[in-house]
Amino acid sequence: MNEHLIIPENIKEILNSIENTPLSLTELPLQAHPRLPQFERHIRVLDIDAKSEQQFISFRYKQILKDKETGEEINISLPSPEWVIYKNTWSYLRDNYNNPIEFPLAEPKEDMPADKVKVQSYKYMLWLLKNNKTGFTELLASYLDEFVKNNKDILDKLS
Repeated sequence: MNEHLIIPENIKEILNSIENTPLSLTELPLQAHPRLPQFERHIRVLDIDAKSEQQFISFRYKQILKDKETGEEINISLPSPEWVIYKNTWSYLRDNYNNPIEFPLAEPKEDMPADKVKVQSYKYMLWLLKNNKTGFTELLASYLDEFVKNNKDILDKLS
């Protein structure tokens, strides 16, 4: 495509990097599968369907196992429960170190003197991205952590 141009080596490296970019949106590491610890395990995010007016995000992904020595993908079908953030899904507001922000209750109770600040997940995700508070991959990694905690038993099943 650019054969008619004299392109410096540093720009050729960028062009090669662009050309070799995987088509998945991101691939994030997971803890080893409890019954297949000999493999590295990842979540590969393939698609995101975001509906702004409905405040709805659906992620299509698959679990990937790779040989620890060769990096070769192993063809074992693993479950992929629905990963959706709905309009009424809530997240904790987090500080710069990704820790939930907590404040004292207006009317403290003996068993609960403080609580974490909750925000609507869809709007929070948009705010984080639009205000350069996080990168796309970091945002997905943060929500993936919560998703994995909530779906660990399903994700760890073998078909």
